[in-house]
Amino acid sequence: MIRLPEHPLRSKLHDEINARPYEPLRPPERVSYLAYLVDEQDRARETAHLEALCRHFDHEWVHSGERFFHLKFDDLRLRVEQHEEFTRYLFILADALNDPFAAPALCRVPEEWVEGIPGRVMVAIHAAVLPCPIEDATPDAAAPHFPERRLMGSRLANGALSAYTDFRIHEDGFSRWLLFDHRDDPAQAGRTLLRLLEVETYRMMALLAAPLIDGLRATLRDKDRTLVELTTAVANHNNRSDEDLLEDLSTLAADIESLISSHEYRFSATRAYFNMVSIRLAELREIKIGELATLSGYLNRRLEPARNNCDSSMRWLETLSTRVTNASQMLRTRADVRREQQNHALLAAMNRRSELQLRLQQTVESLSLAGITYAGVSLMGIVGDVLYKHGLFPMEGNTLEALMIPFVGYAVYRGTRHIWKAAKHGA
Repeated sequence: MIRLPEHPLRSKLHDEINARPYEPLRPPERVSYLAYLVDEQDRARETAHLEALCRHFDHEWVHSGERFFHLKFDDLRLRVEQHEEFTRYLFILADALNDPFAAPALCRVPEEWVEGIPGRVMVAIHAAVLPCPIEDATPDAAAPHFPERRLMGSRLANGALSAYTDFRIHEDGFSRWLLFDHRDDPAQAGRTLLRLLEVETYRMMALLAAPLIDGLRATLRDKDRTLVELTTAVANHNNRSDEDLLEDLSTLAADIESLISSHEYRFSATRAYFNMVSIRLAELREIKIGELATLSGYLNRRLEPARNNCDSSMRWLETLSTRVTNASQMLRTRADVRREQQNHALLAAMNRRSELQLRLQQTVESLSLAGITYAGVSLMGIVGDVLYKHGLFPMEGNTLEALMIPFVGYAVYRGTRHIWKAAKHGA
């Protein structure tokens, strides 16, 4: 046998496609379905709770750590699916009764065990799958099982089954679904029921965002109004400084980013659940029954506003974030331009000051040259007078001073230039 070097995740990824097989149904069968919203603590308690149910039925508990598994207690079957946010319990009982909802499948399970299931129930449904010719599966045949006789229904799977419900929670706390099987196809019946239950689960999970949206939209109106006031102040150049306006915009931006962070997960999950509802409804392949409202038509009319509200709220939040960013950038740009103008004016003033200092320095240097020349010439005049009196020099001091002024002045000038150049070279 050839041994191939396998990727460590190959088996797990390959088996994922078979992780959630549907339950084949052989009518007549009664079904009870529960979906619980769970947190980490609830998830940790689920295994022990299922072990207790196995002990009640003297069934050996073997749990390999998988998230989807099946248990069978005599004629009662249990399918458990652990999803990211919720856990689903599907109880199936093969039994025929005149009233399919008189004794649901869940009646075979101890009441205290049901009441102790970890989490908070989101979906609770009793369903019945009965064999019935298609011509007898009329709304009138289903109506007696729904007290208010207000039904929605369709032929499903291109006419393989008929399904009826009133989308109401009855006195026992459960919704009801009645399915008539026309073709005796256990696989098709199991797939169809699973899709119906998933539609109910995903639509409820999608609507978890609805209460958040009401509070969020009120907050967004306040933030939008604040942004309008700030952008108006930016445009009108009112008495407020750019620094104050920028600080307010930064605070507003932080508030909006906080809203995005706290709502992003729920809204993303809501979009995913709405998409799953649409996919499952399409997979039902409905055929209309007379004037009866179809399942997809009824749900789409009522879910579409919630879906649009969710999408528009998220777009509003993202748009608000973009607007705040643009306003902040515009204000920063204006502040940068103003700061650049101030720096330019400051540099110009510094240049003017430098020019004045240079002129003053040149004036002082000129005066210094004159002073040094005068001192030098005066000193030479004194020496000349002394020498003249002793007959050692042919001219008086005054004459000598007059003659030496240009020479001394030039010498002082050249010496000063030499010292300035040396200092500049050293710097």
